[in-house]
Amino acid sequence: MADISSDQEVDLNREHQRLSSPEESSRRNRRLHSFVDTYGCNTPNLSRVECAKRYFKNQCATLTFLSCLNSFLDKIPILRCLKEYKIRKYLFGDIIAGITVAIMHIPQGMAYGVLTTLPPVHGLYVSFYPVIIYMIFGTCPHLSIGTFAVISLMTAQAIESVIQPAMNMIDGNQTMSSISSSGSDLLVINERISIATTLAFLVGLVQLILSFLRLGFLTVYLTEPFISGFTTGAALHVFTSQIPYIFGLKTPQGVSGPFKLPKLYVKLIGILVRDINWISTAIGICSIIVLYLAKYLNERFKSKIRIVLPCELILVIIGTVVSHFTKLSTHGVSIVGEIKRGLPLPTIPTFNHVNELITPAITIAAVSLSISISMAKMFSRKHDYKVSANQELLAYGISNIVPSFFQCYPNAGSLSRSVVQEGSGGKTVLIGGFSSIVLGSVIMALTPLFRPLPMACLAAIIIVNLKGLFFQVKDFVFYIQISLLECVSSKR
Repeated sequence: MADISSDQEVDLNREHQRLSSPEESSRRNRRLHSFVDTYGCNTPNLSRVECAKRYFKNQCATLTFLSCLNSFLDKIPILRCLKEYKIRKYLFGDIIAGITVAIMHIPQGMAYGVLTTLPPVHGLYVSFYPVIIYMIFGTCPHLSIGTFAVISLMTAQAIESVIQPAMNMIDGNQTMSSISSSGSDLLVINERISIATTLAFLVGLVQLILSFLRLGFLTVYLTEPFISGFTTGAALHVFTSQIPYIFGLKTPQGVSGPFKLPKLYVKLIGILVRDINWISTAIGICSIIVLYLAKYLNERFKSKIRIVLPCELILVIIGTVVSHFTKLSTHGVSIVGEIKRGLPLPTIPTFNHVNELITPAITIAAVSLSISISMAKMFSRKHDYKVSANQELLAYGISNIVPSFFQCYPNAGSLSRSVVQEGSGGKTVLIGGFSSIVLGSVIMALTPLFRPLPMACLAAIIIVNLKGLFFQVKDFVFYIQISLLECVSSKR
């Protein structure tokens, strides 16, 4: 018993030292300041609950029509942007940035749409509708909302956890057109779309609730080490999901439980030895090499070349043309297949699986808002403008709820597109409007042209774009030097 008490005393001393450390004190101070800034309460000896009650009581006591109208207009930052817009100073840069980002949206949208286990066109929808909504309600002109690899993977996992096992037997080597050829397969796709749209609505609802309760300060609890570790682990799962497309294999079914990734790789190796498609493999590996080198050269000479080379779109165009004239689909190469032309009519999400989707919705909402807000704050510090966490939460929430009526799945900010959007000279949120004009034109007229595109090209786009997430592994050494606890939390 004495030994136990001694151990407990040592643990308590260590915990006391940790709590009294400068780092922990700084972290607590940031959280306190965030709360004070939100609720305007710094009264001594008053609990946070009482502060929140006093804040809401004062707000309700001052409600008038004019105050409600002013509050409503304050929630639409684009009105202030239009009022202060300087055409000669901003217009050209916004147009160039909008077109450049739209060119990135096209291949990434289709690739991440497939990653979500939906038809590629739904990735284009996510690159179109949320961008318009964020342009109206968002406060960061350099943040590119739309498809994101980690969120697409989390959405796919949520879909797989809900959809009926009998409907979950799609051959990973079929084209989208062959999948749609039978009634049962069409039912599978419709069920997946229904689940994805319901999930988007729930994610947006969670973010809206956080915004209305002015809980934006909670984002400080989602520490950088945690987000870094989570997204790095998710990147490994995304990479694994694209291996079958690179080598022209069928996706292994029925792999779950502990050590899922090792078991999946064992199955993949067995299938690889027996069923590898050498043409698809050559396309995938060549696409990865060319795309990686092109992105490296873009980064290397970005100071000398103002306009970024749209290497992903060039890869998609070349892959489509070569596949069309060489009939790659007749050689067992998986292609995108038919893509619907035009924008979908609004439909209400079915809400058939709300109970099963609540937990993944909360998780996706937390991850997407933490990633997006961290990027928005990074750009705001760099360019010296203010970003409101609560307003961003409102923008993210509406950007998920409204598009869910147009067959969209959850979205988030993308670092790769945001960096390009910033580097292309864009200055205001109207970048999203110009991007949507270009992307809407593509959806309305050009989507059928991408039918012969090899899936290996889309897989290559996803894999190369994971580079930044994989490089976060270097943070492991940095976190060890600072705090072992932070290191463990980041890689848990």
